[in-house]
Amino acid sequence: MHPPPSIFFASIHKMANAVIIAIIPLFLAFTSAYASCNKQDHAALLAFARSFPHNNLLDFWTNATDCCNWDYLRCDDTTGRVTDLEFSGFSDDPPAIAFNGSIPASIGDLSALESVSFAQMPGLVGALPSQLTKLKKLKLLSVQNTQISGTIPSFLSRLPSLEQLDLYKNKLVGTIPSSLGNLVNLSAISLYGNQLTGTIPASLFSRLSSGSVVTLDLTDNKLTGPVPRSFANVAFNNINLDNNQLTGDASFLFGKSKPAYQIILARNKFEFDLTNVEYPEKNLAYVDIGSNKNIYGSISSQVTQVPNLDTFIVSYNHLCGKIPTGGNLDKFPARFYEHNKCLCGTPLPPCK
Repeated sequence: MHPPPSIFFASIHKMANAVIIAIIPLFLAFTSAYASCNKQDHAALLAFARSFPHNNLLDFWTNATDCCNWDYLRCDDTTGRVTDLEFSGFSDDPPAIAFNGSIPASIGDLSALESVSFAQMPGLVGALPSQLTKLKKLKLLSVQNTQISGTIPSFLSRLPSLEQLDLYKNKLVGTIPSSLGNLVNLSAISLYGNQLTGTIPASLFSRLSSGSVVTLDLTDNKLTGPVPRSFANVAFNNINLDNNQLTGDASFLFGKSKPAYQIILARNKFEFDLTNVEYPEKNLAYVDIGSNKNIYGSISSQVTQVPNLDTFIVSYNHLCGKIPTGGNLDKFPARFYEHNKCLCGTPLPPCK
């Protein structure tokens, strides 16, 4: 015998109420697990936004909302401290943002920051502010494609947690501070596309722990002098020195057991014998030593034992001898080898 409909629906209603009552504490417990925005950070962010005239940041950041819900940043779920700032002049989600002016001092009041990024902002000008030194937890500092100018400040060496420094395609001049070598965690430096001069400091990466894999990109600057001999002991994953005025012997950057994926030394004034150079066999994919004019000797057949090699450019140098055959070398075009003293063999004309 079935109960009357009124009794049936009353029972369902009581059950639904019981479920809702049971769920509410769980929901409150779930939402309370995420801390609200730290008041100091909230104030610092609003001060930061007000420092830039004619921007739309204050359309998104208001006093009435929790800053951990704002675009362009992330908070720590437990503490409510702001850990990441990321602004881009070319972005759909969140919307692109444009800053006109200098990076404000108030950024230093966000003391829990671990990552800061400004990208594609031609209106961002001035020098990097010294208040960055207050960010003792900062791991990533990225300022790219802006009008930031002046020198690379030596005070960056007072960021003990810094792991990655990206200051590329700006208006930076002067030398690379040797004090960056004091940073025991800094394993990735990208400074390409500036107007840097002087030599590469031998101190770079000198205090990293043994086994740390390193990235260095100094492309398109005006650096001079030799590559530091200390770099022979650095485990480079990627080293790109393209288009500078560097000189001397850089052959020690190669080595059969090294972890390198990419070695680019093109468009410099390097001068060394390539004959006995051994190429990293584990990861190497890209080699470009073209347009140095004075790299001489021959190409070792050991390069045919590099399984992942997909680019090998040695053009515009002073090389001689037969190009080895086998491995991936057989697939490379003639332009990778052209304009040497007397290289010959496939894909160039036969040796005489």
